[in-house]
Amino acid sequence: MTEANVTEADYNHHSQEIAQNPYSFLAKVRSGCPLGHSNELGGFYYPTTYDGVKRVFSEYRTFSSADGAGLPAQLVTFYPVDLDPPSHTSWRRVLNRFFTQDAAEADRPRIEALADQLFDDFAKRGTADLVNEFTRPFLAMTTLPVLGVPGSDRVMLSEKLLWMVHNRLVDHDGWVQRYGEIAEYLTNLVATRRTATERRDDLLQCLIEEEFDGRMLTDTEGYQVLILALFGALDSTSSAMSGALYHLGQHPEDKKRLLSGDVPWEGAIEEFLRFTTPIQTLRRTVRKETELDGGVVRPGDFVLAINGAANRDPAKFADPDQCIISRDAREHMSFGAGAHICIGRHYARVMIDICLKTALRRIGDYRIADGFVPDYTSSEARALKTLPVVFTPEG
Repeated sequence: MTEANVTEADYNHHSQEIAQNPYSFLAKVRSGCPLGHSNELGGFYYPTTYDGVKRVFSEYRTFSSADGAGLPAQLVTFYPVDLDPPSHTSWRRVLNRFFTQDAAEADRPRIEALADQLFDDFAKRGTADLVNEFTRPFLAMTTLPVLGVPGSDRVMLSEKLLWMVHNRLVDHDGWVQRYGEIAEYLTNLVATRRTATERRDDLLQCLIEEEFDGRMLTDTEGYQVLILALFGALDSTSSAMSGALYHLGQHPEDKKRLLSGDVPWEGAIEEFLRFTTPIQTLRRTVRKETELDGGVVRPGDFVLAINGAANRDPAKFADPDQCIISRDAREHMSFGAGAHICIGRHYARVMIDICLKTALRRIGDYRIADGFVPDYTSSEARALKTLPVVFTPEG
């Protein structure tokens, strides 16, 4: 049963049609009662204002993660994203040290070398698909060592996990099959590391040595942390990089402004994050009745916090559908907010910075290939599927 003061509009982030341009749909809802209600995926509410989305992310006692953050529900609990404080807080306290700003900056030389390595493969050719030849493999190559996953398994993991992210409702049997394969692989990886004589300073080592909530993790629980980290490591930041490269390929004047120092890189990266919004949605479950964006939600209701709606709210960001690299976009909602703010945000910023600077140094005159029509993936994450470009080959 829904209230009169909501906008009935069936939103589905798994829809290919909506994925191509979710923002015009959300703007129409926002122009009425900004609390939307959809009958899709079992029914849920969704705020469309910046303040409404931020409330959902910030008030965990009212909007809980304990029933899962995916819609529809995932088959497994993901740690620590599917926990509320104080359990969530204790988990994050242990995991945070691998993802601090200092750790990301210290890793910069290694990440820069990997970026150049990938450009070496196509810079002399004069053409490239910057999604499939650069941003996706770059993200995997940089993050898998931090997680403790062998680089030799990068291609296999990338293919399976990316398929799982974007086909959860398309082919359920295929999703279950790949999920089982990944679960077996990661569980065995955790078990193997327990018997290894060599100790490594990575996330996997942490999962087998540290206490979480006062106890050691089982192999299965270790895998449940790793699979969530892999989903983030192999997809989300890649889409921000691809979206930024797409914008710069269309706007050579912005390339010049960045290279000249007219616009600081740090500010432009925040705007690219706002404009691309790699993670579009996360679910919460209502624990107590409350007003939200002019409507009312009650215990047991599902609420979909749409990061992209917050980032395109004109009350927060003027001309939100324009990528304005000189704007102050630091309060964007691309990393969420509150206790569950993205743990990998510092690494993401460093990788985007290196990605863009390397591209402009190696193939600075690149442009988007003629006739290219952007096609986006659907699901909680939204990303370009390809990005063909042409440029002057390196001599």
